[in-house]
Amino acid sequence: MNQSKIPVRYAKAFFLLGKEREILDTLMKDIKLLSAFFENSPSLIPWLSSPIIKMADKKELFRKQFGEEISHPAYRFIDLVITRQRERFFPSIFRDFISFYKDDAGIKTLIFTTAMKVDEVIKEKLCQIFAQKNQSGYELIAREKPSIIGGFMLQIDDILYDASLATELKKLKKELTTQVKAFTG
Repeated sequence: MNQSKIPVRYAKAFFLLGKEREILDTLMKDIKLLSAFFENSPSLIPWLSSPIIKMADKKELFRKQFGEEISHPAYRFIDLVITRQRERFFPSIFRDFISFYKDDAGIKTLIFTTAMKVDEVIKEKLCQIFAQKNQSGYELIAREKPSIIGGFMLQIDDILYDASLATELKKLKKELTTQVKAFTG
């Protein structure tokens, strides 16, 4: 089986289970916790993928880490993935599940990049503006990138609006270089 299809299939099956049982919001909360756990523990995948580590120990890790924080269906899903020896795909499975959830709920992701940190008031205002114009929910991810110098970059799905000072300076440099070449050439 193509490795890129494996996480999608597991994520879709888990998503459809949640939808069928009407527990999607609970599963989304669980997946976010699990996803954050993996992001904060980069050495976890190699450990989980090791054939030396017993399946029971791998499953016990999750029970000790999360206790009652995640739901019974999430634990059963974790057990299934580990039993099928697909634990190396956990981060991709979680990412795909979140994508299915957002698509189903009509939630779009805005990536707002600025040179400096953006306060919460501006973040909320930006989400409100987009929600009013498009009648859908938005999740805002704010990023700092000092190399853009000033202005901002906004990405919605696969559309990028670049109003950064760095990009404007690059355009100006290109235009001036072209004019100098035309003048001297």
